[in-house]
Amino acid sequence: MTSETNSNDISLPASWKVMPAVLVAVGAVCLLLSVGLCFLNTHEGNRAEGVQFFMHSYLTNYMYCLSFGLGALFFVLVQFLCRAGWSASVRRLAEIMASTLPLMAILFLPIIVMVLMTNSVSLYEWNTDKPEGLIAAKKGFLNGPFFAVRSLVYFLVFIGSAYFVYSNSRRQDESGDAKITLKIQAFSGPLIMLYALAISFASFDWVMSIDADWYSTIFGVIIFAGSMLAFFSLLAISCMLLQRNGKLVKYVTVENYHDIAKFMFGFVMFWAYVSFSQYLLYWYGDIPEETIWYQIRINTDNGWPYIAVILLFCHFVIPFLGLLSRHVRRHRTGLFFWACWLLIAHWIDLSFLILPNAGPVESMFLVGHLLGFIGMVSIFLAMLLLKSINVPLVAVRDPRVPEALSYHNIIV
Repeated sequence: MTSETNSNDISLPASWKVMPAVLVAVGAVCLLLSVGLCFLNTHEGNRAEGVQFFMHSYLTNYMYCLSFGLGALFFVLVQFLCRAGWSASVRRLAEIMASTLPLMAILFLPIIVMVLMTNSVSLYEWNTDKPEGLIAAKKGFLNGPFFAVRSLVYFLVFIGSAYFVYSNSRRQDESGDAKITLKIQAFSGPLIMLYALAISFASFDWVMSIDADWYSTIFGVIIFAGSMLAFFSLLAISCMLLQRNGKLVKYVTVENYHDIAKFMFGFVMFWAYVSFSQYLLYWYGDIPEETIWYQIRINTDNGWPYIAVILLFCHFVIPFLGLLSRHVRRHRTGLFFWACWLLIAHWIDLSFLILPNAGPVESMFLVGHLLGFIGMVSIFLAMLLLKSINVPLVAVRDPRVPEALSYHNIIV
């Protein structure tokens, strides 16, 4: 195969290169419509309620898109640390996903601005001039300036790690120096430890502290599990769409899809395990400040109990059974279906974690929330495509690529 053919096989389809502008326009329009519909959900035009509804929706959709980059970053670091060969041909796609984290830092600015403008209209109940009860006792940690500083630290860890890996990987494209792989491998262990701390505390700050009276030490792990599941689902879909457009035909095999599907299957179980573990401990303890979080999601008549049941089946039982078969995990069409299914389930999961604290919602808000989802995802995809232009979609000079092209899953 000629170098020209190889170059064409690992580049973005020409028709995709004009899509970012369209996606940004769609994203901007949808976000503006989302703002308007969230305000229509208020009682008697209450502006404060409109801001509350929109910011809860914004955070939900923001965390959804952020989860792709966070999952991709962890995947890349682990692959280098473990000297994995099977993933060398798909790892560049993960590196590109992780490189969208600077954009996500910019999209986090509206939340930072709201937190620093301490007033009665806030996403977080601790963000007030006169905190009471348990919230007052946590004021040393839960305050606007310290929240902003911690968020900056989290993004420095995420963006710094992603930049270190991606820049060195691109440098290897030019030089072919195998020592670069060893360099990234040497730093991957410490970076994973920093990543674990950052994603745990970021989950506490950005999502869990919406209800500041409640706490869960396993909450960060739940966010992590959802992020990994979302990443692997998006990775599978990306590979299949690229191959349908004549790209990566030589580089992504059924063995790669099989392994990606096994990770999806594993994180379906892991998400269910940690989510049920959290629920079981609080149900058994039955302490009011611990069970209040579940009270507004399960023991109410506002529709969230139905979402809880939907999550049980759509995020665990059904995909567990669907991905159980080896045949499905190696079948592109079947895997594509389950990847799309899990991406939808992940959005419902994040909505379940965040939206109930916004108060009773009506149909207009749900439409606005869906438009906000389309808007945020459109902007994320635009950045993902921009990052992919003029970049090889495979790290062709990585010394482990030949192993990725020749390995086979062992049947035992």
